[in-house]
Amino acid sequence: MEHHNISTKPVSRETFDRTDQIISKYNEQIELYLERLLWWNKRVNLVSRNVSRGTILNHIQHSLLLSQLDVFKEAKLIVDAGTGGGLPGIPLAITHSDKHMVLNDLVTKKCMAMKQMAQKISLTNIGIIDGSIENIQQEEPFLLISKHAFKINNLFQMTAHLPWRKMVLYKGTSFEEELQEISPSLDIQCYDLSSYSEFYTGKALVVVNR
Repeated sequence: MEHHNISTKPVSRETFDRTDQIISKYNEQIELYLERLLWWNKRVNLVSRNVSRGTILNHIQHSLLLSQLDVFKEAKLIVDAGTGGGLPGIPLAITHSDKHMVLNDLVTKKCMAMKQMAQKISLTNIGIIDGSIENIQQEEPFLLISKHAFKINNLFQMTAHLPWRKMVLYKGTSFEEELQEISPSLDIQCYDLSSYSEFYTGKALVVVNR
């Protein structure tokens, strides 16, 4: 979109290496989350059916890449919209106890499963709210994140009344069409993940500033 300022930069291998170091440091809790996610996925459709353990590990790494960005480091309160099985919110809560995570999903059964997983992992920095993201009650400014759950324009419009300052979406590198119908001029940084491995081909972290 011509009236938006979009910049793109590749994510370095060092960023992936630092993310892997975080996974190693919190391996016990992450493994417990992974096991409970697989268990619950057989009962509630949290992620794709018959998803492999290796694929979930890829998604956990993908989720934690956000922690390397300044936009996350500077945030105290993070709201994860359309979190499904707790991605990216639960891995981020496990590895960053100084942040408070609010996980939101429209489906009550998914939220029930996430509450059980959070309790099993002994997470104390997490809140879980079911219902539409546009109906959450939040007065404190926050970082809004979402992993493949919304188109940018839809989430922007649904949350325009909420006090988020920045939004990070896990997207493909071609997202410009999703900016249609957004009238305000936005500064957008696209962090291209494509060069790391086949799993990340075409993937990006998209930071929207308003």
